[in-house]
This record gives sequence, structure tokens and C-alpha cells, in this order.
Amino acid sequence: MMDYSSIKKRILKNWNDIEWWRYVAYPFAVRKLILQPYYQNLSDHTGVHIMDEEWDNLIILDGCRYDMFEEMYSGPGELTSIRSLGSATPEFLRKNFGRNEYHDTVYVTANPQVSVHLDDPFHDVISVWETSWDNELNTVHPEAISEATIKAHQRYPNKRIISHFIQPHYPFIGEYGRLQLGTQAGVELSKRMANDEHAESDDDHAWLQLSKGILREDELKKAYYENLQLALQYVNELVDCFDERTVVTSDHGNLYGQRGPLGFSVYGHPNGVYHEDLITVPWLVVGEESKRIISEPPKKREVSENINERLTHLGYK
Repeated sequence: MMDYSSIKKRILKNWNDIEWWRYVAYPFAVRKLILQPYYQNLSDHTGVHIMDEEWDNLIILDGCRYDMFEEMYSGPGELTSIRSLGSATPEFLRKNFGRNEYHDTVYVTANPQVSVHLDDPFHDVISVWETSWDNELNTVHPEAISEATIKAHQRYPNKRIISHFIQPHYPFIGEYGRLQLGTQAGVELSKRMANDEHAESDDDHAWLQLSKGILREDELKKAYYENLQLALQYVNELVDCFDERTVVTSDHGNLYGQRGPLGFSVYGHPNGVYHEDLITVPWLVVGEESKRIISEPPKKREVSENINERLTHLGYK
């Protein structure tokens, strides 16, 4: 659902800012009027519904391209690629989880988008971003999501477990990314949306900086690989910890200015743009044992009513 009031406010705020029109408004118009209609009406987009697949534990690395994962991962398991149902996290969440109830599943998440775009379809949601947000990093460190996932795995031995890491998605929290690339947006926009606050990033995000030429492609990729390497340390710990069938995947990839229809350059991971490099994600399967999965009524949570109110206010219900 398009928030026209928000668009109006941004136009009024930036009407005399040539840079904003060039790097924000123009790409937005191209995406809405050309790219999304093309991919949604003229392309053949099919993807994997991850809840229909065989797994006991699912680890999601946010914004991880297949080629990036293939290059960096050296652990056990069988690695293939799949096509994601979404080209961005909101679309991925809605298409995979938005139409049914999954009371046999517990979702452990560092990404606030889960609270924004889903209406509690799971047995339980453990919002690590609410309890372990790192103000200095402006995100959730992968160690925190790993620890919460292990606790959920122990607490819910008869449930499917989904563990949603933020990394390798920006902000870049490795030594190079933090010290060499300067100030960039974190995940504060998503966090503010989930908390029903004014949803706006404090700084330009990495893809906007790349499109402006503030960042070079090699610099951004180096920081991205560093983020993935940090996340994989904790993913490997989880894989070693679990005996059951565990899958490591991603919600979407990223584009570094690759050409879309009619030659338009695309950066990042816009909704509804099904470029092959954007929707091709890893599917790593480790282990063969299965645990006994039981579906039970959702665990009652005090925050449920607040989240429902936020969703209604944001126009998602």
C-alpha cells in the first residue's frame, strides 16, 4: 500500500533539492511506473514457497546473493540456489507467511520488518531487535540472534525454528565497513516503523551512496563480504549445534547498478523487481534427521495488541 501522505511530505520537504529529485524521486518513479509493471505483468516470476519445503530449522541471511554465499561458505551441506518469492524483505514476508497460519513455527528475528508486515501467523515470535538492539552499531549483532535462536531451539523442541539475521544487510559492522566507509543508515527506519515512530533514516543508505558515487562498488562489496563473514561465524555455530535438517537461505539478493528493462540501472533490492541477480538466493541443506513437529495455539504475548495497532496505523491491515 502506497503511503501518499508520506510521499507528499517528502516532496514538500525536498522540492528545491536537485540531488533528491535525481537520486531519490526519479528512481522511485522509474521503479513504480516502469520496472514493477514490467516484472509483474511481462516477466515469468515463480519462486519457492519456503514453508512448503522440508526443513526443521531455517536460517535467513538478509540480503545475501547466491554468488556471494557460494564464494564465502566452506562448511558442510549441499548448496543449490532457489528463486525467492520477493525481491525485498516486506514482499518476501508477505508472500511466504502472510496468507496462512503456521502454529508449528517459532520465528526468531533481528529484523523489525517481521513485526511491521506480519499479523502474528506463528506459534511465537521472538523479536531480538526489541531486546538486543545495539545503538552504536544501529542494528542487531549476529551474536545476539544466534544466542536467541539456540534458546528458542531448546525451549521449543517440537517446533520449526526460523532464525532471521540482519547481516549481511547494511549497516556494515565489520572493521573495514565501520572505519573506512563513513556514516551510513542502519536499520533504524524499520525499527521506527515497528515502534510507530517517524519512519526515516538518519543518513543515506549504502545503495543510495553507491548510486551517488559517494561509495565505489568495490568498497561496498568489501564491506558486504565482511558483514557476511561475521554472520557466517554464528551460522556455523548454529549448524554445528543442530542435529535436525537445517537450511540456510536468504530473503533476497542485491543489485550494484545492473541494468533492468530499457537499460535502467537498479541498486539495492526494490520491491517487485524480479531481476535474476536479485531473486536468486542460496539454499544450503545440512543434516537429514527430523524432529517431531507439533502445531499448537499461538503463545500469548503482551505485545500482540500493540503490534496490531501499529499495523493498522501503518495501513498494513
